Amino acid sequence: MRELPAETDVLIIGAGPAGSIAASILAEEGFRVTAVEKQWFPRHVIGESLLPRCNQLLHEAGLLEAVERRGYMPKHAALFVMEGRRERFPFANSLSGDWASSFQVPRDDFDQTLASAARAKGVDLRHGVELTGLSFEEGAAIAAWKSDDGEGSLRARFVLDCSGPARVLPRLLGLDMPADILARSAVYTHVEGDLRPEGAEAGDIWIVVHPGGAWFWIIPFSNGRTSVGVVAEDAFFDTHAGDDTEKLWAILRSEADTAARLRGAVQVQPTRRLRGWTTATSRLCGPGWAVAGNAGDFLDPVFSSGVMFALESGSRAARLATRQMKGEPVDWQRDYEKPMQDAVAVFKGFVLAWYRGDLSKLFFSPVKLENTIRSICSILGGNVFNQDNLFVSKGPDAAIESMLWGLRMLEAGKTAR
Repeated sequence: MRELPAETDVLIIGAGPAGSIAASILAEEGFRVTAVEKQWFPRHVIGESLLPRCNQLLHEAGLLEAVERRGYMPKHAALFVMEGRRERFPFANSLSGDWASSFQVPRDDFDQTLASAARAKGVDLRHGVELTGLSFEEGAAIAAWKSDDGEGSLRARFVLDCSGPARVLPRLLGLDMPADILARSAVYTHVEGDLRPEGAEAGDIWIVVHPGGAWFWIIPFSNGRTSVGVVAEDAFFDTHAGDDTEKLWAILRSEADTAARLRGAVQVQPTRRLRGWTTATSRLCGPGWAVAGNAGDFLDPVFSSGVMFALESGSRAARLATRQMKGEPVDWQRDYEKPMQDAVAVFKGFVLAWYRGDLSKLFFSPVKLENTIRSICSILGGNVFNQDNLFVSKGPDAAIESMLWGLRMLEAGKTAR
């Protein structure tokens, strides 16, 4: 491996979606960008269902064309399934200005695509490099690194941590906070031969409610494979016999719609289990540094928000770093930390309402006002900044409570008649 440079304008830790979009934006602005990634690509990771907001962010960063060339499965809607009922939320029914579709992506290929596109824009991206220390002096960061070929230090004007679950800066700077969402596990695999819907619905993500307290994802890819997984507390998995593969299939076959779709499916990857993914960080920025993507806060996979938040935060941080390094005043707390924390709070409210069962009541209600549908589709599409959205302007808890109250009043009126 070539020696890392002794100096750079921006050091980015991690080459996942947050790191790649940030590096691309900064490189196009003419800055020297060095990105270090501990892992070698392609690598296994989940978070395979993108949101329409992702497409908008990729377009703005000049990366969407590289993604479109991969021929990924188009995703036009989210389908929720519960006790034989189905509710489909097409993204075309979102609020004005929202993008109407996205993609289902095998993450090993998707992350490699973004990393290669960043390198093509001039990013000095190195794999197999681990950051081991960080100090700040005289307006610069001094990063210690090591690889199989040696070790050294690098001086940077700005450091952006996009290291995902490794959480390099939160660990080095003592920023970890206890997460207040109950820890759950996901048991999952890839299959071939599932019975997909036809037409525009072929690429829908299925989110299936299991009466025992779990939920499933079904995510179809254009290569003929489909990602399937079960999310639940460990105690739920413990009620099923066998190893994780036996548990997974017993649970999937215990729900009628899922069993019908997968009745001819063949498993083509090992079964994996992921535990305790929820994270929280006390600060997202400081003098000369910021944290983006899953290195900061990560909630839960139920609404596929992980890649969206990675791209959103990576993009915002890169544009603010650009302004700062060009000599403009930047209020990082106002323009980065608070908007990202507010956005996370909206999705967090959605996640908590999902596990309480309130969202299921709203989603599966036979009567929904048009503005309610548009607001739901907009959140499911990843736009958590639009103040025209009831869940954003009122807050998710207040909006959901108000909507459920309205539904109860409608039902009461029907009963009275």
